[in-house]
Amino acid sequence: LEYEDFYSCFSLLDAKRECVISQPLLAKVLEATGLLSSAEAEERAAQAASSGDDTPLDLNVFRACIADAVQTAIQRTYERSNPKSGSANMPLPTTGTALLGVLEFVRRTALSDQNFKLAHHAKEMSDSLTAREETRRLQSISERHDTEQQGVQEAHMMQAMEFNSAWSTNMTEFEKQAQEIEDQLTKRQEGEFAAFQEQLRAQSPCSYKFSRELLQLRKSIETLAKQLKYDKAHEIKQKAEQLERWERMKLDNERKMHIATKELQLRQQQQLQLEALRRRIQRGREEHKEHWLLGAQRLMQSHRNMLSDLKTKQALENVRADVVVKLDLAASRAGAAKAR
Repeated sequence: LEYEDFYSCFSLLDAKRECVISQPLLAKVLEATGLLSSAEAEERAAQAASSGDDTPLDLNVFRACIADAVQTAIQRTYERSNPKSGSANMPLPTTGTALLGVLEFVRRTALSDQNFKLAHHAKEMSDSLTAREETRRLQSISERHDTEQQGVQEAHMMQAMEFNSAWSTNMTEFEKQAQEIEDQLTKRQEGEFAAFQEQLRAQSPCSYKFSRELLQLRKSIETLAKQLKYDKAHEIKQKAEQLERWERMKLDNERKMHIATKELQLRQQQQLQLEALRRRIQRGREEHKEHWLLGAQRLMQSHRNMLSDLKTKQALENVRADVVVKLDLAASRAGAAKAR
């Protein structure tokens, strides 16, 4: 509260305009706040006095005593609160409610003394202070609502960040394992291909299987040589050598073609295996992404529901805020009185 509020209340108590009040009056005022018992109020007033009874006390002492009484009542309320019984939500005493108690004391005292002018001033100040206290509490409710919504949104952001980080780590591990599996398959295929080549070379024939025509020419050479027909034998020999070179080249090409065909078949088979593995990895990758998307949608829906529920609860609280604040002001004093 403003300094002027304490000054205005003190001015109503300072009937002689001496800027001081007596210790007994201070004790009655502290009791009127509803925050202290009669004995406690008298004890605090005595402690505030500089010496002896009936020692005058100024505005600063009055203000300090009110603030001390409020802090004592707040601490007492916290110590006696019980979450299970719902008393943890009991309205806390405030300086505003304490001064309202002081003004009520002034009003009643003035009425008993038939000082209606003073009672009127006390009522005007009480109405003004009540209005400002209600406005302050409504503003406090609005600020609390903003803080609650901000807290929910911040929690949403943190959970979303944790969710995305977890899935990023999951996908990184998935990609690492997929690459390891593909590398293992490629390495195994290279080993299989090298062994297959070695096997094909081992299966290659060590001799050539020549044609019947070439065999007959070789036999004719021997026959002509025995018959001393050397010119004809030389001619047939050249023809046989030429045919042998051609057949050797043909057989070599056929063996090479056979090996190349077998190697190509193995390469194609291995490529099919690699493509099948990559398709399985891609399906796994897409499943991971679908799970991430589904999880993200559920998380977003959960937070939307949470924020919607909070806004609905706050909207209902706003509808009842005016009445609740008025009751809250009364409950603050009643709660403080009960706590003491």
